[in-house]
Amino acid sequence: MRLVGALGMLLAGPALAAPDGGEAVVARARAFEAGQLRALAARPVELHTHGFVNDGKTTRVIDSFRRLLYHPDGAVTNQFENGQLDGKPATEAELRKAMGAEDKPGEQGEVLGWALAPLSSPDMEVAAVGPAAGGGYTLRCRVKKDAMVSAVVLVVDEKTGRKRSASIEIGGMRARLADRLENVLAYGDDGAPVEFHAAFHFKMGWIERSADFRSRRIAPPRP
Repeated sequence: MRLVGALGMLLAGPALAAPDGGEAVVARARAFEAGQLRALAARPVELHTHGFVNDGKTTRVIDSFRRLLYHPDGAVTNQFENGQLDGKPATEAELRKAMGAEDKPGEQGEVLGWALAPLSSPDMEVAAVGPAAGGGYTLRCRVKKDAMVSAVVLVVDEKTGRKRSASIEIGGMRARLADRLENVLAYGDDGAPVEFHAAFHFKMGWIERSADFRSRRIAPPRP
C-alpha cells in the first residue's frame, strides 16, 4: 500500500461506530495479528532506512539496515545490522547521536517499534474509534508507559482485522514544538512494515532542526 493512500485512510472522517462499540473489530484485529506473528516468527524482516537530519547549518545523510525478529508472544526485536553516516561506516550510537536521539534509551526513543505489533503488546491499551474509508476501521492504541510515542492510530480491515496502516503519535515537548511531524507506516499482507515515512521540522529562535527518513522492506533473495 502506498503511503499516500494509507494517510488518506487515516484522515478520513469517522462514520457511525459499530453497535458493540467496535469490540468485535478489536477482537478480530488481535486474532489476525496473533496469526501473523506466528507466521513471521519463521523468518526475519529486513529494512533499509535512508534520510537526512539538519540542524539549520549542516545536513547529515544517514543509511541504516535493520533486522526485525518477530516472536509468537508479540515481542519484536529491532536489531541494528550496519549503517553509514555521510557515506562512511557508522555504529548505531553514532547514528543516534547524529539524529539527536542519544539522550533517549532505546525503548523510550525508538518510534517504529511501537507499531510493529501494537495489538499484542502488553504496554498498549486498545480502543475502537470508528469506521474508516474503504471498509476500514480505526483503532487507537495508547502507550501506557513512559515513551516518546504516546499512541499508534491503526486502520484495520473491518471484516478481517488485518492491519493496513498506522499513524504514530509523538508526545512531549518535541511534538509541541514541531511545526511538521509525520510518522506513517504501511503494512504488507503479512503484517510486517513495507514502508515507513518519518519527518519533522521545528524552529524556535535561532534553533532549527529537521529530518526526513524513509524505511523500505528489503525483498528476500529468491531461492
